[in-house]
Amino acid sequence: MEFDALDLDVLRARRTTKWSRYPPDVLPAWVAEMDFPLAPAVVEAVRSTLDAHDLGYCESAGLAEAFATWAARYQDWRPDPALACPVADVMAGVEAALRVLTEPGESVALFTPAYPPFFTLLEQLDRVVVPCPLLEEPQGWVPDLQRLDDALADGARGVLLCHPHNPTGRVLTGEELRTVAEIVDLRGAYVISDEVHAPLLATGVSFVPYAASGPAAGAHSVTVTSISKGWNVPGLKCALLQAQPATARVTAAVPAYERGRASVPGVAASIAAWTDDSGWIEELRVHLDQTRAELAHWVRRTPGVRTHPGQAGYLAWLDLRDTGLGEDPAAVLLERGRLAVVPGHHFALPAEQGIGRIRLNHGTSLPLLREALHRMDRAIERHRHP
Repeated sequence: MEFDALDLDVLRARRTTKWSRYPPDVLPAWVAEMDFPLAPAVVEAVRSTLDAHDLGYCESAGLAEAFATWAARYQDWRPDPALACPVADVMAGVEAALRVLTEPGESVALFTPAYPPFFTLLEQLDRVVVPCPLLEEPQGWVPDLQRLDDALADGARGVLLCHPHNPTGRVLTGEELRTVAEIVDLRGAYVISDEVHAPLLATGVSFVPYAASGPAAGAHSVTVTSISKGWNVPGLKCALLQAQPATARVTAAVPAYERGRASVPGVAASIAAWTDDSGWIEELRVHLDQTRAELAHWVRRTPGVRTHPGQAGYLAWLDLRDTGLGEDPAAVLLERGRLAVVPGHHFALPAEQGIGRIRLNHGTSLPLLREALHRMDRAIERHRHP
């Protein structure tokens, strides 16, 4: 697969959120959606459902088994397919788990910055967000475990974990996960682990699923995952909610109508991707190594910009506070650079934690990434010398 062979006019003709939100002169590098053609195995699986006129009510036979086989091969984890169920997407799985493991009015801890829909969902479910800001160390972002313990000691009943982390791209180590599990176990709480970015590891980075990090984690957690990020198909609507023996009541509580919201093409594509994508995702991971390196090179040569290299996924958390772009650099980049990124305050609670920061999507070709970085250079220069 030639990941650099992207045609900008073809991309602009797409009807996806990423490419339809802004005018044609704006280069989108915001929502978590990659620009590449789909894996042939995924395309063939979807096409086969259309050729067979197979778009009725969805059955998910084989879905959990395909994921369990993939997880055993790539994550050294053997989840029980009997404890899994389909849901429409990752957020539907997170919501289903929150409804069972926590009660209205209870608190849920989040490592912030955090995926913005988490805040919205918790508010709608009448759960109280307890932010646990990540600590910025010379080696990168690390969880504030004392803050987490304090939150749980004060009554928080759940931890909503994004692993690998969005927006920083951080992958927690096995030791960090075990420490989190010890704290959660001591306080009698639960963990819901969103692991949708796990297939897109940087070279040399290892990933341990939270539930597989030790007996304590397995006893108080559920996992939600999907091919939506790794294989770039969020529009197909299919995810998997995977419980453990001690949390089996979570999947048991998911009603039939919710399980049926996964789509027939989504199930077929997921089974195909998790069974055999002919090495497509390995090639993609090599390409994302290159876009991370390109971004890191730009950061090193650009005064006022700081970041810690992501260890997974295609999202970068950039600190632009010293560039002179002000509290909301995303607005300046859109106005003066015609580049769309996500404002940092969308990921923080309180919003002040995100001042001067942005999330940038580098899941594109090297030429288009270089154009995005050029537009950032131009916006910074125009702001400094209007």
